[in-house]
Amino acid sequence: MSDCYDLFANDVVRYLFSCTSKMPSTQLQDSKQVNNLLHTLRGEQFRQLQNLKGSRAHLSAIRSHNAPTLPVGLTLPEYDLPNLNTITTLNPPPRASYSGPAPPKSWTHTPERDVQDTPAWRAKALSLVGSCSMDNFTDPTRVPSLALLCLQMILMSCTSKKELQEIAPFIPPHLRRDVVRYCAIHSPLPKWKLYALFNVHGHADGEIIIVGPSASLREQHFLFDASSRDTDAIGEGVDWEEEDPSSPLHSLVLVSTPLTPSTLLTFPPTLTHLALINLPVSVPLHRLPKTCPLLFVLDLSYNVWLSDAVEQATNALNRIEWSRWGHLQILGLRDCYISDDLIEKVNKGRWDDVNVVR
Repeated sequence: MSDCYDLFANDVVRYLFSCTSKMPSTQLQDSKQVNNLLHTLRGEQFRQLQNLKGSRAHLSAIRSHNAPTLPVGLTLPEYDLPNLNTITTLNPPPRASYSGPAPPKSWTHTPERDVQDTPAWRAKALSLVGSCSMDNFTDPTRVPSLALLCLQMILMSCTSKKELQEIAPFIPPHLRRDVVRYCAIHSPLPKWKLYALFNVHGHADGEIIIVGPSASLREQHFLFDASSRDTDAIGEGVDWEEEDPSSPLHSLVLVSTPLTPSTLLTFPPTLTHLALINLPVSVPLHRLPKTCPLLFVLDLSYNVWLSDAVEQATNALNRIEWSRWGHLQILGLRDCYISDDLIEKVNKGRWDDVNVVR
């Protein structure tokens, strides 16, 4: 069959070349003969494929418009099809065999993704502080701007810290802030990319959002920031009475990242929005009123060390001097243990009660 098929294909090729040398008056008749020959050749090719597959039920209802129209043997060399004898069908992977009956599904271990490592959970965790001070950037219906999407693609293409540091000075402060917000939900930035987006004062337009475990707050971040500003001012001869054009740090958000007590004590007093969410280790919360007296929003949600009715959780919240936070209006305690007298202590001596989000 294949020998006859090859001889027939060669005859058609010779005939096609002979047709090109004829006069234009006979082109119409020749084209009909060529079409008939091609139709016959396609039929021979189809029957040969059916014989190789051993079945007559391989007709497909879907017609491909991208497949070559000429039969095998008449196509160009660069589009040669694979050998028909090597055609194989895709078989599903074999199932695991057991000596006895298969174990129940409840016994088989299926790896599951950590819920706290998903964009949905991160958006939920950041929703409280995001809706209060950050233009509600966690709203899923918001469409990111074209500039933000382009900047995200640039960040993805940067493979070295030096390369990103060369680009960062040309990014406006508000775009740095927006891309840090966006990536905090969808794809948390590693430490070297995150700090490259911060300005010389160590934040992005007054905000710091760090989502672990790929990033963490540096041990002496705020002390280094203060010392570097003083050094730059002395070296450049800046007037001490001149107003600083950059906005101070007002929002600090730490999610799923460690925080040491020594770093907590260096928080700047300008903070008005603070979120310590899902921290792996407990921190001395009773130190916060003296360190950050101007807090307007405090979110302590999803901390395991505050979730159980144990002595540690009760003491951590009861030791806080809530009366020192005269500006506090919103307190986030989602998935945290709240004792019966905690709400009374929080609202003691206030004209307006604090909105406790559970």
